[in-house]
Amino acid sequence: MKRFPAFIIVLAALLVVGLAGAVQARELARAELKVRIEVPVMQRLTVLESTEIRFQYPADGRVQEFRNVGRVRVQSNADWALTVGAVTDSDVQVAVRPAQSRSANWQYVNGTGGVFTGQYGSQDISWDVRIEGNRFNRANTQNEQGTVQLYFTLSHI
Repeated sequence: MKRFPAFIIVLAALLVVGLAGAVQARELARAELKVRIEVPVMQRLTVLESTEIRFQYPADGRVQEFRNVGRVRVQSNADWALTVGAVTDSDVQVAVRPAQSRSANWQYVNGTGGVFTGQYGSQDISWDVRIEGNRFNRANTQNEQGTVQLYFTLSHI
């Protein structure tokens, strides 16, 4: 029976020493892992309302303005650039600006088109359109009807 209490005393002493040692343990190593996730650019351009305009040809140098023409939705997870072009004949010059920005400069969209930029997210855009008669257009076009169709190309910046 003397062995039993001695065994318990030795076991208790080992537990106390072991726990005291565990509390004073030092950090032996540290590891760090850096993770980089690249999310691909996702963009969507939706024409919500037609961007086609029917008009009477303006006289040489005269201007016709149309407000809030069409509506497109740009959805992008990156900053974007929207190129706007126009399909029409050579008897007119076409310029556009976002309808929401009346102070924005008009950009001519015949040929290569105008470029508008925006930040990531979702944005609906309508257009103010200005149609100018060319100074060199053929005679008697003022009584004819013309058509302008806007087209769009979306890319990321």
